[in-house]
Amino acid sequence: MTKIVPDPPLSSVITLGVVTFGDYGENNKPLFRVNAGMPIGEALEHASTLLYYSKKLAMEAAMDVRGEQYAWAAHYLCEMGKAVVDDLTKAMLPSG
Repeated sequence: MTKIVPDPPLSSVITLGVVTFGDYGENNKPLFRVNAGMPIGEALEHASTLLYYSKKLAMEAAMDVRGEQYAWAAHYLCEMGKAVVDDLTKAMLPSG
């Protein structure tokens, strides 16, 4: 049986710092960027935390009559978590 080894090895994958988010304003210029050099484990842990709280806030937004106050916070947390995952994906894919 052949063992599948990721290339590059997962332990060496770090964020590239190329994915931006927070495209706002007239020209949709990004306000934020993922920082380069974050190890994959720490980056995924952070993304997981962002998405966890986004999920919680989205549920509050859906269930609470005053839920609108949570919707934008959930949106921004999702955007941040997605940016981290997208940046790591670029680092792991050969075409990245």
